[in-house]
Amino acid sequence: MCRRRLPTQPWLLLALLSSAAAADISGFVRVEGSGNPGTPIAGAWVKVQADLETPGTFSFADGSFVLPGVPAGPLVVAASVPYLRTAPINFLTGGQWAADGDTGVDIRLDVLPANDDPSYVPVDVGECGGCHFERYSQWTTSHHAYSGQNPWVLDLFSGTGTPGGGAGYVFKNTHDPGETGFCATCHAAMQDIGAPGPQGIPLDEVDEPYGLQGVTCVTCHEMDSVDPGNINALHHRGKSTYRFPQGGNGVDTHQYVWGPMNDVTFEYMKASHSTLHALSRICAACHQYHNPTTLAPGQDTYVEWQASFYAQPGPSFRDCQSCHMPNLAGVDANCEFGGPQRDSAERHAHTFVGSTPETLAGNLALTTDAVFDYSGTVRVTSSVDNFGAGHSFPTGISIRNAILLVEARMFGEPLAQIGGATIPSFASDDVPGEQPGDLAGRPGKMFAKVLEGRINGQGPVVRPVLFIDAEAVFSDTRILSGAIDTSEVEFILPEGFTGEGVVEVTTTLLYRRGWRALSVTKGWTVDAHGGPIEIEVARNELTVAVVGAPVVEIPALSPRGLALLAALLVAAGLVALRRRA
Repeated sequence: MCRRRLPTQPWLLLALLSSAAAADISGFVRVEGSGNPGTPIAGAWVKVQADLETPGTFSFADGSFVLPGVPAGPLVVAASVPYLRTAPINFLTGGQWAADGDTGVDIRLDVLPANDDPSYVPVDVGECGGCHFERYSQWTTSHHAYSGQNPWVLDLFSGTGTPGGGAGYVFKNTHDPGETGFCATCHAAMQDIGAPGPQGIPLDEVDEPYGLQGVTCVTCHEMDSVDPGNINALHHRGKSTYRFPQGGNGVDTHQYVWGPMNDVTFEYMKASHSTLHALSRICAACHQYHNPTTLAPGQDTYVEWQASFYAQPGPSFRDCQSCHMPNLAGVDANCEFGGPQRDSAERHAHTFVGSTPETLAGNLALTTDAVFDYSGTVRVTSSVDNFGAGHSFPTGISIRNAILLVEARMFGEPLAQIGGATIPSFASDDVPGEQPGDLAGRPGKMFAKVLEGRINGQGPVVRPVLFIDAEAVFSDTRILSGAIDTSEVEFILPEGFTGEGVVEVTTTLLYRRGWRALSVTKGWTVDAHGGPIEIEVARNELTVAVVGAPVVEIPALSPRGLALLAALLVAAGLVALRRRA
């Protein structure tokens, strides 16, 4: 075994110790401007910018810090204090160039303005794309983009989204004047937030670019809080808040942003470190709400995630961002005009991928088994496993539903069902007769949350209804995250079938973006973004060998045998007559 000896020469030992000490960087974190220049900031997090390996440190009470073990060469030392809406003072992130061995490094943090600009107009999302073109391009492909013009939502609200949108249910036609249904609260939040009154702006009156563009960069990055104690309220009309700090001295309000990174030092972007933006709770702003009057659930996606195994601390933990904003591959800058090269862990896609054929197939599994019973029946057992999604299947708005269709055929003809569940009426349209795509009454099961209530609080209770008319949950058969739903359907062989044969069994798991009747009535053939309105998630096909009722053969008799049998029958008849006499 080779052992390294320490140098015996004092000067060489001193040189090595000096070299090790030179890897430290020390200095102070202080306030910049705002009448308190130079005031020390305690508890600031200090780190090497874009470095995921070198440990960071907190500043002491006097603002001092020692950052040990930094890499050699010039680098940026960044400092931040997590934003807290209730804090008396909040700071922007800041930083300073330094090199290993530097002392007295002076990091100044600007104070975030306490007052908001009452005349602020949110920027066009294209302005954000000027510096973040990759993220902007990803956003344009997402369901967040242009949600203020979502044709399905407009069809449901005002009947103005598609050519057939005025048919069937239209909110404006069935509710009191001035009612908005709160559609714009999430779909066009940046215009709705400035609308007077508690109802906000009607979706068909959204006309500003920052409203029509829907859920934009500033919709998330100028949001500064989501109240976990009031999680079922309606976005900024109950649980979420925004900040539009007053600009000045060459700084515009739109430059102030909130995000999960704690080391942004780009001068143009006035960044606040937000722990909220690294939590699933930020998604709850829009993806968790109940009817404000009846408290019937609209969306429970965030609460469903909270109840899942993904929300538990440990190696399996995954938040909403893990799936819907996955890390981008490789090392690159987050800004088109330079900035530090960041690892994949600090670069997130902004496509917000949801229920595509690929994601559904990758997070759900369908298994099927079929058994023949010699009494003449075939029993089909199907299991749908929601192993991958961090929420129920399906989740989101209540018009989404899924169907398990179970079919058994013999000689090309369907077998009769004699046991097990059938698909409810919500799987068919309202047109008289049965059309292709109508599945009500067929063997299988539906996975859905069916809300019921009176339209505008008047008349009979109907179902299904949208959350704004919902008074209660009629049924909820969705599959929880990590759960498996198992069901059985039993079929009988054709009457009079004898001999041997084969039964062909097919099970299909379908995902539908809207109720069948609603889609047919409105004439929807594609979803609001041009995608498929129905997705086949999985299909299983198998065959089962069956045996029919046995044939009882009667041996043939000769003429003499037939005569003898006839004589015996006559004799038996005479005996019976004598006994009666």
